[in-house]
Amino acid sequence: MKQKIVAAGMLVAGLLLMAASIDPGLPKGYWHKPAATAGSPPARWSELEANLHPEACGQCHEAQFDAWKDSLHAHAYSPGMIGQFPAMGYQKANGCLACHAPLAEQAFPDDKSMRHSMKPGLEHDSGFDREADIDRATLPLRHAGVTCAACHVRGWQRFGPPPKGGSATGHLDAPAHGGFVATRAFEQSGFCASCHQFPQSKSINGKPLENTLTEWKNSSFGEKGITCQQCHMPGRRHEFRGIHDPEMVRKGLDIALLRQADGARLRMTSKWIGHAFPTYVTPEVIVRAEALNAAGKVLQNWQWEVGREVAYDRGWKELRDTRLMPGEKRDFTASPLPAATARVHYRITVVPDKFYQGVYRRLLSADMTSQARAHIKRAARRAAKGDYLLFDGFITI
Repeated sequence: MKQKIVAAGMLVAGLLLMAASIDPGLPKGYWHKPAATAGSPPARWSELEANLHPEACGQCHEAQFDAWKDSLHAHAYSPGMIGQFPAMGYQKANGCLACHAPLAEQAFPDDKSMRHSMKPGLEHDSGFDREADIDRATLPLRHAGVTCAACHVRGWQRFGPPPKGGSATGHLDAPAHGGFVATRAFEQSGFCASCHQFPQSKSINGKPLENTLTEWKNSSFGEKGITCQQCHMPGRRHEFRGIHDPEMVRKGLDIALLRQADGARLRMTSKWIGHAFPTYVTPEVIVRAEALNAAGKVLQNWQWEVGREVAYDRGWKELRDTRLMPGEKRDFTASPLPAATARVHYRITVVPDKFYQGVYRRLLSADMTSQARAHIKRAARRAAKGDYLLFDGFITI
């Protein structure tokens, strides 16, 4: 049953703002093996206040929960990752959880707990109750992925940005949770770096496998202070949209079809993307062109790939990097055209999980436990459904 705990005074309107004059920032080590708890919760707290599951947070933070539940953060404890755990052992698995379920309370204490997590992952499509029903049996917290508590709770203390429309920072008194600590760190790009910026030690061809914060810093977005949150959490919505979302990608690109003397071209401009497009090694963007005669027969075709391709062969290697940097314009030219060409058809397809699709195919060709195979099959099906047509247009010759 979903509850509204009005009596507990957990409404934003009930805040009594008693702010320190100096922004305290995040406590030291906020993202180093983060722990939401430290001993027992305060004795005066209700059972709901002490509950770290997202269903509990959703009782009062309904809008945030409803946006988060369809995000990739909510599904970061994914079947493609779970299916690889038996071959890893719990310690290496915990290395994955450092970003996919980062709280110390979400880590595996031993191999037994890791093995026992396989079955419930197959029995539930989500690692939490989508209706925020706290009366239903809940899965272990790790199944909820990057939860509310992963970003907002340390040592039972709640942290967050200053209240909307205000600038108050420091400890803000409130009836629930003993108040919270407000800091502008939640509105800065560096907040996302723990998972979205790999260290230089994990570089391939001089660039970390994920280099998003550095790409942002080197862009005009970084110079102007346009943060990750402004694009991926507009209005503080907890959707965290990215490459999997066609609307988000279309907003970030300007695409134009142009005629030229000996052919046609599609011009792609990265106009509202504050990092490389795409930023990570997993997606691929495919641009295709077809020269057609008046009857619609294909006379010639062209294809270009936009992405960063890496492969492992006794060490990671970068095979190519054709990504667009922020503000970059690139032409994809179909030329020369066959004499009978009447028009050129351009399509742009986004394959958000291209790298993972290959990983899953390789895994399924190897030996693995039945439960692990079931997880990887589920992951492969989901990855295949993620492809989408971003652009489809013709230019008359």
